[in-house]
Amino acid sequence: MLKAATALRRGITVIATVMGAIAGWGFVLCAFFIAAEVLARAFLRVSTGSTVEISGYMLAFGLSWGLANTLTQRGHVRIDILINRLPRDARVPLHLLSLSMLGIFIGFVAYGAWMLVDESLLFGASDISALRTPLAIPQGLWAAGLIVFLVLIIAMFVENLLLALAGDARQVERNLASRTYGEEAEEALEALKDGAEAKP
Repeated sequence: MLKAATALRRGITVIATVMGAIAGWGFVLCAFFIAAEVLARAFLRVSTGSTVEISGYMLAFGLSWGLANTLTQRGHVRIDILINRLPRDARVPLHLLSLSMLGIFIGFVAYGAWMLVDESLLFGASDISALRTPLAIPQGLWAAGLIVFLVLIIAMFVENLLLALAGDARQVERNLASRTYGEEAEEALEALKDGAEAKP
């Protein structure tokens, strides 16, 4: 069961990584789009009239598409002043409790997002703008990110629960605990090294 849960989590992690990359490039494109709009208004006195609409959609689905990848990197903000002072045997169930509470919350959010998409499809709702964008498209992209996030949380919970039951508390900590200062420093040094090697 543990091998199956790990394989499932790894598969979803690949999807989350791709979605995270798309979300990141989406933010870059959004920045260029807004900059072009500002420059066009300032110097050419013209406007597309759709900047707010398109950038809003891009930010919304980009945010939800980045959630799962952030979880795989243990990048979500956590207040861990108290938990770090506890022994490992006490920390492991608290990590699992934290992940389960996140899953319950995101479950409600993902369900609401899906119901919103379903309602937009039912009524053929579209934005009241020049583009008349069918709302089910941006809402569907937004909901997809939340659903993948939820599935990843469930897969991670099952995998780490099985690890905890098998007595591998150390691996549970590596999977779920907040990143340490040492890990973040190593990541920064690795990025600097890669940047230096990339220069001609």
